Amino acid sequence: MTAPRRVEQRLTVIDDQIRNKVLEVLEQTPYYAGPETAAFEREVAAYCETGCGVAANSGTSALLLALMALGVGSGDEVILPTHTFVSVLESVLAVGATPVLSDVEQDGNLSRDIVERHLSGRTRALIPVHMYGHPVEMDPVLELARERDLLVIEDAAHALGARYRGRRVGGLGHVGFFSFAGKSITVCGQAGMAVTGAAELAETMASLRVHGWRQRLGNVWHVAEHVGLNLRTSELLSAIGRLNLTRLDGWTAARTANATQLSALLAEREVPVEIPRARDGCEPGWLHYVIRAPQRDELKAFLAERGVETNIHYRLPLHRQPAFAEFSPGPQAFPVAEGLLREILTLPSHPWLSGDDLHYIADMVAAFYRS
Repeated sequence: MTAPRRVEQRLTVIDDQIRNKVLEVLEQTPYYAGPETAAFEREVAAYCETGCGVAANSGTSALLLALMALGVGSGDEVILPTHTFVSVLESVLAVGATPVLSDVEQDGNLSRDIVERHLSGRTRALIPVHMYGHPVEMDPVLELARERDLLVIEDAAHALGARYRGRRVGGLGHVGFFSFAGKSITVCGQAGMAVTGAAELAETMASLRVHGWRQRLGNVWHVAEHVGLNLRTSELLSAIGRLNLTRLDGWTAARTANATQLSALLAEREVPVEIPRARDGCEPGWLHYVIRAPQRDELKAFLAERGVETNIHYRLPLHRQPAFAEFSPGPQAFPVAEGLLREILTLPSHPWLSGDDLHYIADMVAAFYRS
């Protein structure tokens, strides 16, 4: 019997340019808080059309720094979608604020209408998540935030390179943050970054990242102006991030082309799945290609047997996770998220897929529904 074709999820390609850069950085000091990280911050900020970047050791840490620097804490409520990664809620709890979980639209994103259902006199901030690299409809959300004097922290972990009405996501609210742990770009490790147009906010975040030391004065040892943490990333990871940032536009174009072709192939085969679609005026990053599929778990097993690696982003929404039960009014409050959790399936769509790979994925999906 012929072995099935292997179509796996893939994060990056390690080539000679990256190998040589790694050796170059390893032979130098400092290993952190050096020129590679400073340059990475400038380059990501410029790419996102904002003034300042603050690197951290993860996207989670970047969010935590943003919440701390903005003064979000005890007595404040923060609205966030239940359909997202666990670290968003964890970070809100870490600063002593109260997370308010919301349902999502059919594409998995927040909207103004949804946010308005959860506003209270204690609402301080919103965290719209650009899920799978698809931008939230931000203008109405930002208008609401201005009307109610609310902070907007964009979770763009999936969406580096995406545009909303011509503007880079991450730079639309008060602050946005990204993850580089195998997302739109990877640093081959854990790292993240926040971007903002507010220089004073960025300076405060940078200080909190390094024990509360005021960065404008350099790394002034043992002089803490704030109660901070140690959330720095390494020069090695920043150097890899800088190289991969130069490749991002090409990768995004390839992901977009793959998503377009895969959608066409699935439509041609008339499979009973719902394919993802971009909103008008939006240019997604297409980090994840997520379909909604009847008999999702059976389809996932069928594809795995035939060499097609799939994922579920995410299998359990936050309101169903035991650690956060006190913040959930019950599944009935999240009808759209409840539907998503039964049907979403992430198919391969990374930049290194071939046309044959895409045809094979579509053929195997069609074969399942014919069987």
